[in-house]
Amino acid sequence: MNILIIGATGFIGKEIVKQLAREDVFLTLLVRNPAKARLLQALAPEKIALVTGDLTKENLGLNAIDHERAMHCNMILHCGGPMDITLSETAAKSSFLEGSKNLMTLATEINKRNKLKKIIHVAGYMSPFTDDASVWETTDVFKEVHPALLGTPPYEQMKFLSDIYIRQEAKKHHIPLAVINPPTVIGDEQTGSTEQLEGFGLFIKIIRSGALPVIPGGTDYRLPLINKNVLAQFIVKTIFNETKDEMTYPLVADKHADKEIVQLMGLISESLNRSKPRLSVPFGLLKFVMAAGGSKLTGIPESSLNFLTNRTFDNRLTKRDFESELIKKIAASNILLAVADIDFRLTYGEESLTPYTRIAVDEATVYQLEGSATPLVLLHGLFSDGTDLFQLGLALNKQTGRKIIIADLPGFGRSPFIKKQQLLTPYLELIRSLKNILPDGSVFIGHSFGAALLLTAAEQRFFSENDQLILLQPPIHKTDSVPATWFSKLALKHASERQLLAYFTKKGLLIDEAVSSSEYLKRVKKSVRSSRIVNTTLQLNRLLKEMTLHQRMDPSIPIVWGTEDKSYLPPRETTKIVDLPLGHHFPISHPQETADVLVELIEG
Repeated sequence: MNILIIGATGFIGKEIVKQLAREDVFLTLLVRNPAKARLLQALAPEKIALVTGDLTKENLGLNAIDHERAMHCNMILHCGGPMDITLSETAAKSSFLEGSKNLMTLATEINKRNKLKKIIHVAGYMSPFTDDASVWETTDVFKEVHPALLGTPPYEQMKFLSDIYIRQEAKKHHIPLAVINPPTVIGDEQTGSTEQLEGFGLFIKIIRSGALPVIPGGTDYRLPLINKNVLAQFIVKTIFNETKDEMTYPLVADKHADKEIVQLMGLISESLNRSKPRLSVPFGLLKFVMAAGGSKLTGIPESSLNFLTNRTFDNRLTKRDFESELIKKIAASNILLAVADIDFRLTYGEESLTPYTRIAVDEATVYQLEGSATPLVLLHGLFSDGTDLFQLGLALNKQTGRKIIIADLPGFGRSPFIKKQQLLTPYLELIRSLKNILPDGSVFIGHSFGAALLLTAAEQRFFSENDQLILLQPPIHKTDSVPATWFSKLALKHASERQLLAYFTKKGLLIDEAVSSSEYLKRVKKSVRSSRIVNTTLQLNRLLKEMTLHQRMDPSIPIVWGTEDKSYLPPRETTKIVDLPLGHHFPISHPQETADVLVELIEG
């Protein structure tokens, strides 16, 4: 089987290719930019070919050689098209309706020569069309709008008109057609990693900005979500499933399995460390307000509310043709990890993890570098996250060969904030979970607040005799008072990078303008965009005053101390200190020097 895939480099398409690369099939990927698809091709270079083209162009923009390659395909998967609900009518028509016409012209040509086994089209879950041809077969989509689509925004209208057209052409030429109707797609169920910042990303953007302080629709409404890897599993199964007369598959869970919008917005707000909206507003009234100017006032696209629904979806065909274990996974899991990941991307932009890999532990994001012997676990401090310790982890991995594990603490990096009665509880629970997956012993290295967590966990007997603790700049004796939370937030929001550098230098947090220090301060400045990160930072900063860490200090635990720190005094409770002539954030600003010292302290 040779499958022509349209949209292979998109958010969903990449996951589909990843899963199909493990199957006994050949893949021909239609891409506009081959360079973007090289990593995908590298998954299985012997069975993945690239052809250069464009869905919006006649003959898909294929040259003679690539056209001939496409002609050897006997199945087509179409999951292409932009995810942009604000598209103009002209742009939406070109991307979807004209695109489907170009695709079906090629599909018809392939079918005449090579008999297509199936076309699979991925359309949105709000499509009103099914396998009942009487509803759509007489509609001329290039001259009229189907009555069911009157009044819908251009994005939805053209997407679903293209659904009609593909159905019409497939029926006319006797080509088996399967239509997948997924709801809003979020990141995979393992990590929540969500590259697509439209769709659910737009919803998160609205909530985090405070532009939607009410609950639209109330308890009768929901926002159906599906993990991208689960959607890909359904599509892969559809490829291999037996062809049937009716193959329209809404991938929407039964209503009781989805979270009501009230519950979902509450969970999202909590994970962003924001106040929950309390007031429900009737959906019709909210749409009226948006149409009357509320959309311009708030910056919320009116069409963004179309993701919400109070409909019940007929998923009987889905349940008929897919195993029950997959059906159970339709409603998305790890939603809060996806929320944090989107918030991270909106805050910092796209940041590479290479060469780290990413997993989830206890609703927190954890990064890993492979290695042998006893693992090294790094916990960051405030005004930073796990990625700020990447360079230190790389240096330690290179010098020791050991596995490196770096956690994003709750509310930082790509980890959601977790609200508990005791603010510190989720942080200690994360350390316990890390300890549980590393039962044979590890070296736990905590910087600043991370060091404070290790001291607290040690007092509660989390660690065994096989574990070693090393503290970097433990915040035991503060030299000045913590400013009021409102003042700190205001100062952070309006300070320039130059002002931040002056403050960090004055306090002995940094000692120079090295490249690493400059990059770090840029991230500190960007972090202000996220209420999750700012609010969590300031809450924990105030909590540090109450932690009486000097009472928990074990004199046997080695400490690395930056002597230029003017905010904290070195611990008086121990003499096992290695001094570095650096500032408080030395593990970030001087990772190599820090690694050199740590290598000497690590036992075994």
